[in-house]
Amino acid sequence: MNTQLNRSLTTMLALFILVAMQSVQADWNVNFGGISAADPQDVVVSLATDPNHDPEAACLAVTFARSLSGNPNANITLFVTLDGVNLARDDYITRKRLKEYECTTPPTMSGKISLADHLTAFIDGNDNRMVVCPICWNERYEGELPDYGVLPGAEGVTDKAIGAMMFNADKILSF
Repeated sequence: MNTQLNRSLTTMLALFILVAMQSVQADWNVNFGGISAADPQDVVVSLATDPNHDPEAACLAVTFARSLSGNPNANITLFVTLDGVNLARDDYITRKRLKEYECTTPPTMSGKISLADHLTAFIDGNDNRMVVCPICWNERYEGELPDYGVLPGAEGVTDKAIGAMMFNADKILSF
């Protein structure tokens, strides 16, 4: 009787493990898709690093923002925070080091292009594509307005811009 009970328990344990493993593996085998390029979506590209100290990250953030904005179903916002707010200041990104630094972009864009020209091509007369963190900006440039982008809280700009941008974002890419 003991042997039969041991075999039954072993069989039930093996069956339980087999069933449990199937449910764990099922998530890996089935692809339900996701947000496709054809679906409308909001994407935030965030830059927190100083363009002068890490121009490659700044170039990559602008490249991603610019290339993704080519999709008519996408709403792409470049959100600069912390030391990344320096990207919103013209005399900062046209300094000698950054003026000489060329961003490598896909051949469909421009190949090699300066960071200032790259940013201008992304914004292209539509400043609301770049949102400047008001706290970070005021810590560095209190009382000034950025040369590029929108500063939430400034005259004529709603204070809810950052909340709406973050809550509506389908994806956030951070640099």
